[in-house]
Amino acid sequence: MNIVEKLAKKSYQDNIAYGTNSVRDSINNIKLLTYDFESEMDKIKFITVHIDLVNDEYHRHLKTCTDKEDCDINEQAETFLFYLQQELKGLGVAIDADTFTYEEKAVSESKLDVILKQFEEIKLGHQIIYDDILKEIQELRDLHFLGKKKWHQLLAGKITEMTVGGIISETVSKDLIEIVKPHFNRLLS
Repeated sequence: MNIVEKLAKKSYQDNIAYGTNSVRDSINNIKLLTYDFESEMDKIKFITVHIDLVNDEYHRHLKTCTDKEDCDINEQAETFLFYLQQELKGLGVAIDADTFTYEEKAVSESKLDVILKQFEEIKLGHQIIYDDILKEIQELRDLHFLGKKKWHQLLAGKITEMTVGGIISETVSKDLIEIVKPHFNRLLS
């Protein structure tokens, strides 16, 4: 976890999870914190972590919510998500069909877990290679904010790079491509 993620998690706790401010004040506090970052990517990451945490809590709540239509918690979560997504739009991030939904992100996470399990088999005697692959997979987990097309292009590039570099065999790379194959058709469009 890098410093931007740590700061975002702290901000989430202060402004959303345990915050006593209104949604508007909490959003304004989060906006103010983004001014501490010079890098646009850091700002995007900071806001995206907030969105992910709100989504996680929101979906956990939905499983037990008895009045989904008239629930203050649902309304508050949806309001937070709306304003946080507005901030992303202000930073030039297109919130559209290319943006991962909560469910799509969960599916891609599970596919990355399948890939990691594939590599568990070659781990013995190849700890350095496994550690490199683990690092690459973790990096992919942190880049969903890039959007589906760019994220899948990056995944395809990493698989190609690992195959050409001899880190994984052609057989393993074919297995990996089968796991993510449904998404490869969209890469060129």
